[in-house]
Parts: sequence; structure tokens; C-alpha cells
Amino acid sequence: NMVMSLDGSIVGADGVSKSISSPADHALFGQLRRAAEVILVGASTVRTENYRPAPIPLAIVSNTLNLPANLALFAEASGQTPKSMVLTSQVAIDAAPSDLAGRIDLIACGAQKVDPRTAIDALATRGLMRIHCEGGPTLLTALLEANALDELLLTVSPVFVGTAARLLSASQFSGLTLQPKQVLTSDGSIFLRYLVTSERELNS
Repeated sequence: NMVMSLDGSIVGADGVSKSISSPADHALFGQLRRAAEVILVGASTVRTENYRPAPIPLAIVSNTLNLPANLALFAEASGQTPKSMVLTSQVAIDAAPSDLAGRIDLIACGAQKVDPRTAIDALATRGLMRIHCEGGPTLLTALLEANALDELLLTVSPVFVGTAARLLSASQFSGLTLQPKQVLTSDGSIFLRYLVTSERELNS
């Protein structure tokens, strides 16, 4: 689930996505979270958007474990919120600060870097099958490269921003096609729902 401006920016002039998200987009965002079993998100997005504890488990993808203790995610945690997970590499776990494991569950999903498929399997083995991904662009790109994305929900906000923060990081996808399934509008925003299919599936 991602939001972008008319000129393709995923953040507003203030550097966060909330400023280009409409009330209707906020409402949809909440509904999607409530329907999920786990929220998958990149560490950079957690830091930039200052994620807070949620009633649904957070699974943070991070190759470097750059997750400072003063993040709201940790500072506002309580016994009523589930402990977050970090899907990371074994190398990063071996070099992690001793206090980090006490704040968050570290899960190895690759030797040197996170493998998206391994990360999804790790969540599935914990009974977390309905995965709601909130980006950002590096994680979305990695999921597409691994052919690990089933559905894309994209909100197009009726604003121009002019920043260079785009939906995807630099990459190429071979034989990847998105099939439009639903289009909704509200207060000028357009809500797009796509299913991700490969060329092989289209030709079968």
C-alpha cells in the first residue's frame, strides 16, 4: 500500500507521506492495517515516518539494524502492544548492539542481506500469513524483483510536489505485468488496486 502525488513523489515537501495523504487515504490505510496479521515495512520508512507501536505486529526489514533506541516505536512501547520483529541478515545480528535484542526480535533472513522470500517464509512459519506492506521504495522494489508481491494498492493524491522521492528504486523487472482490478475516487484522490501477474501466468 503506497501513496504518491500526481508527479510521482511518495512524500510531501516535508519529507513524509502523511502530507500527501487525504482523510480518505488515512481511513483506507487504517482498514488495511486492521485486516492484516502483520505489517511489513522498511527500516528507513520506520525512521522517516517515526512509526509508533501498533496493535498489529510490525516486521521491519533492515540490512544494517539502524534502529535507534529513541524511536517512538521503542519509546512508546507498552505491554499492550506486540513486540516488533526485525527481518535482517545473520551478519547484522552477529554485530548487533547487546541492547537491541531486548527491544525487538531479530530474525535472520539471509547470510549477508535480507532475502524477501526468506523473510515472507519466516513470517508464515509464525502464522502471519496476511502481510500488509507499507514500503518504502527499496522494500517495494526488492519484493517486485523477488516476484513476492501479490497485490498493489496505490493512492494517487491530487497534488504536485516536485521532489525526487519515487515509488521504486532503480531496477528493472522482466515479464512483470500488473492487472487493474479496482478504481475508486474520493475528494480528488484516486485509489488503484492491481494484482501482480507474470508474463508466464498471462500466457497460460
